[in-house]
Amino acid sequence: MIDWEACASVTRAEEVARALLQTCSEFDLNALRTDPVETLAESDQLDLVFEDDLPADQCGGGYYRLQPPTIHLHVAMGRRNNFTVLHELGHHLQLQHADWAYVLMDLPTEQRRCVEEAVSNQVAVQVLMPLTDDDHDEVALHPADFMAGYYGRVNASRSATLQRAKDMLRSRSSRWLLAVADIEGEVITSDTTYEDAPPPKGLRQEGFRRVASEAWERPVRGAFTEGVEYMTGGVLDDMHLEAAMDFSAQYVFVALRPTAINRLGTMTYPDHECFDESCGEVFQPLQSEGRCDKCASFRCPACENCSCAAVARSTTTCDKCWMAYSKAEMQSGIHECW
Repeated sequence: MIDWEACASVTRAEEVARALLQTCSEFDLNALRTDPVETLAESDQLDLVFEDDLPADQCGGGYYRLQPPTIHLHVAMGRRNNFTVLHELGHHLQLQHADWAYVLMDLPTEQRRCVEEAVSNQVAVQVLMPLTDDDHDEVALHPADFMAGYYGRVNASRSATLQRAKDMLRSRSSRWLLAVADIEGEVITSDTTYEDAPPPKGLRQEGFRRVASEAWERPVRGAFTEGVEYMTGGVLDDMHLEAAMDFSAQYVFVALRPTAINRLGTMTYPDHECFDESCGEVFQPLQSEGRCDKCASFRCPACENCSCAAVARSTTTCDKCWMAYSKAEMQSGIHECW
């Protein structure tokens, strides 16, 4: 029998969620695992309301109201809705449980919020993403393979799948950077189990684009020669990489770890060369005023151009007279034919 008062801590969230689900008789957990949204939409225990207007700068989400018991869902694309509605169901189960609800009521506001959120996350995880003994063995050996296979087996999003793997690896003190990237190498989501920072979301990684093309046929394993690039211009080297394509063939799961046991990767700051051939400046990222919001390349401190300038003027010869532009003409973009 669980001691509810002793579990008023984020570190006990998994235990509380398990106890709540074990005593839950109002919902069919198998049905929730198969189709959470449809199951809750048909439930007579609470209402599920689909909201039309999405909150600003959000790709989905939801919230729970106690009276009357209602889950409000801002519909997202893909499987994200499944985790959202089960998370909100977690709030419902907590506030409807007499013993646990009173424990929450006695907590300071901020502590209560953290504990309640952690338990709701665990409710969603335990319903939607059950684990087998084989899962624990596979994630320890090949995390990317595990994430790709697990994503194909459960009804959770790629982000939730990555978080599940991260939690399992962290519990074993395994050192991994985890990421999901599209086939062009842009990072969709990422996290870390140790001190090295995860690959930044939204930044295209040339190495991820390469392994995405290689992972079409089989999982990729080996030294990661390109390194992980960060917004600062730093590159994390000395990393081993594993990658596996998900069943959609549109996204690749990536796992990286330092090649040296119990150490971090090596951070370097390579020189950058200006994309504008008329300039040719070689500079350090810290000398730049920052990355371009459009192309994400560093602006040259000498001419202030980024790769957009090279794209806009993709040729170094005139398309009328076929004479080469001079450096001055390349910089101005003006050429007179004689």
